[in-house]
Amino acid sequence: MYRKTVEVRGTAVEELPESLHNSLREADGKEEKTVQLGGSLYGSSDQNDGKSVVRHSGNGFEVIVAEQYYLRTNSDLQVTIVIERKATDQASVTVIAGGGATGLGPLSWDLGSESAQTDTIVSMLEDVCDQLGLSIDPDER
Repeated sequence: MYRKTVEVRGTAVEELPESLHNSLREADGKEEKTVQLGGSLYGSSDQNDGKSVVRHSGNGFEVIVAEQYYLRTNSDLQVTIVIERKATDQASVTVIAGGGATGLGPLSWDLGSESAQTDTIVSMLEDVCDQLGLSIDPDER
């Protein structure tokens, strides 16, 4: 599992969850669908046809969950983005990627898919923040 947290500041913090969710859905629609040939080592070859980007709202926080299949590790990687509003112009955004490894126990490896996906989401977050006029500060936790 891989995690990064950043602090976002600006007057448009309220618009961030919806804008990030929309960007993730647009990126999901543009990517070519990966087709798995044959069965996996650990189960069937059926792909989940459900939504690969889902958003949940709560009181003062938002959670966006995205899933992507990685052929190189023969696994589905899930990214969870937690946006916690701290003030009207400040939010903490935590990006957690996991499940991208293959293998059993201590022999499992992700070939960099978890850290790469986290970095991709943070880069997308930076683009969304630029569009909304928000600033990002890395939070070293």
